[in-house]
Amino acid sequence: MSTALREQGIVTVHDQVVSLVAQRWAKAFHCKVTILTDLEQNPWADPRQQCDIVGWQVSSSGNRMEWMAEVETHDSIEDVATALEWKEAVVPGVPFYLLVPRGLKESAKSLAGTAAVPVNGIYEYTFVNGLCQVL
Repeated sequence: MSTALREQGIVTVHDQVVSLVAQRWAKAFHCKVTILTDLEQNPWADPRQQCDIVGWQVSSSGNRMEWMAEVETHDSIEDVATALEWKEAVVPGVPFYLLVPRGLKESAKSLAGTAAVPVNGIYEYTFVNGLCQVL
């Protein structure tokens, strides 16, 4: 999965990955997606949303959270507070995914295990010739 991102206002690696994954997963899972970035917050997102990306099923009976994803960088994956943030963000019964820089999958897995954070999948991302690729 690779995409060139040229969206106005996206500057950080974190926000580039959040934007790419949100776009791709919204199509793949046929759902609405809300994101948390340094950019303006989505106006209909839950103001208590703690994860970077959340997939929703929207219906007349109410919105239902389908999955959550957190994007980490080289700096954030080394921060001991990161796992505590995951633990606070996880919603029981909702699949939780991590996206980490290439080569840090095992570190993320170990960190999640130590903090007893249930993770449904860990994906790695990298940039090749300016294109973000999720592996």
